[in-house]
Amino acid sequence: MTNEELQADNEELKDMVKDYEELLESKKEASLCKKNIYENNGIKIKFESIKNVNNPNSIHGIYPYRGKISAIDAQQLISQLPKKGVLLDPFCGSGTIVYEAQRHGIKSIGVDLNPLAVDIAKGKIYLGAKDDVINEASKIIELAKKLKKSPKMPSDALKHFHADTAEEIMRVSVFVDKMSDYIKASFYGAIALSARGCNWYKWTSSSVGKDINPKQKIDFYKKYFDKTKKHFHPTEHNGSKIFLHDSKKISEIVKSNSIDYIFTSPPYFDCLDYTAYYGKIVYSIFGSDRLKIKQHLIQHYKDYQEDMRDVLNDLYKVCKKNATIIFVVGDKKIHGKIINGAEFFNDISPFKTCHVIERSYAGSSSQVFDKLNNTKRKEQIIIWNK
Repeated sequence: MTNEELQADNEELKDMVKDYEELLESKKEASLCKKNIYENNGIKIKFESIKNVNNPNSIHGIYPYRGKISAIDAQQLISQLPKKGVLLDPFCGSGTIVYEAQRHGIKSIGVDLNPLAVDIAKGKIYLGAKDDVINEASKIIELAKKLKKSPKMPSDALKHFHADTAEEIMRVSVFVDKMSDYIKASFYGAIALSARGCNWYKWTSSSVGKDINPKQKIDFYKKYFDKTKKHFHPTEHNGSKIFLHDSKKISEIVKSNSIDYIFTSPPYFDCLDYTAYYGKIVYSIFGSDRLKIKQHLIQHYKDYQEDMRDVLNDLYKVCKKNATIIFVVGDKKIHGKIINGAEFFNDISPFKTCHVIERSYAGSSSQVFDKLNNTKRKEQIIIWNK
């Protein structure tokens, strides 16, 4: 190679480095944006501060799924989106965003790789008529009581329950494959609530604590029936769908150039075990291989960046031109260092960064962990366009 060729290569390399530095700088500037109003392509969204993120009497209280986005937060944002269009949540979890979109009149698609989460999400958008739901629950309880024999609860789960409560749960479990979606979600929620009750309600609504002995007897049939009635808040079904699928391969189930909005709160790396807590009890009852399910979820730090890059690249395929993409992310402390969620995602995103809003955690358990760990993590809302 001649000196002229070497010099040309060096100049090209310098230009590439300069371009990359400018890209990082532009993304850094976007991540520091403090405006709480986004406006582009005829869409205007005002982001409000939410002091209370809980609404346990809504349909979202049907099951204590850890890490779900606040329904109040989701309502506030979705209500400002035009109803004409299709919304995708590639990490739908228990279906909060999909349900709120359907309630607002937006056709939505939810995708998750956690079978328990998918069952709960389906229960929220496929409810049926109230009389039918109540009659189904009553019939299942009646049949469960008449069973001459019931399956034995696995020991890993049995330790959390009073023996009589455990027997009632297992009697109802015989009919789980025949349950409608909402009734099944209610069943899982009643299991979690009964586990908490058997331990004298010393556990929180979303986390499993130390077993308390002796156990308190809980009438599972009553808990199941009451939960079925309490959380029944139907919406008009508009063709919204829930899929059990890998978000890295979302283009296998969603057509190219078909999505108008993406709104999601992706799993934070190494933050939550989405198969643990009450989910671990449910999986144990039904003999599911929880660790195998966990192995395929995106949440491990060593693979997280490449997994998320694959997800974002596939999302790019299914989005229409000018689609609006909203990711709610957060800071994470790794090896003593705080990683800014918005900067992390902007560095791997194929989308154009338009707006980033940063806010403190409010009304959530994250505040408690920050106090314990002496950290001040932030949450970011990233808005991209294609």
